[in-house]
Amino acid sequence: MILVYETFREKPIFTDKSGNAYIVNWFIPVCSEKKRSVENMLRLLREDEAIPNWLIPFADEDGGNLFCFSVREEDCGAIYYYNHEFEYGENPEEYVTYLAETITIFINSLVEEENDEDGEA
Repeated sequence: MILVYETFREKPIFTDKSGNAYIVNWFIPVCSEKKRSVENMLRLLREDEAIPNWLIPFADEDGGNLFCFSVREEDCGAIYYYNHEFEYGENPEEYVTYLAETITIFINSLVEEENDEDGEA
């Protein structure tokens, strides 16, 4: 299976089956000494119990929400959106939204943010 990566001039958008749009701000490197990485981010999220254990972040949206893939046996590789806006003590699993069956489908579904006539997004 081949992943198709495009070069985006504007931020890429994923639209789910309900028509909700999610803007990918940044793809998170697996490891990096100079920038935040999946490894470091996951360690902090796990320490704070801020994300379900079956999710691994790979990209983020402005404001800190995350795009993640599942490592659960029943849907391993499925893509989810994780909204971090919950109160301490709430179940973070209630803030997880299914997006796509695989990373390939997710990546291939991304489109560029369209500009209006004034050149603004």
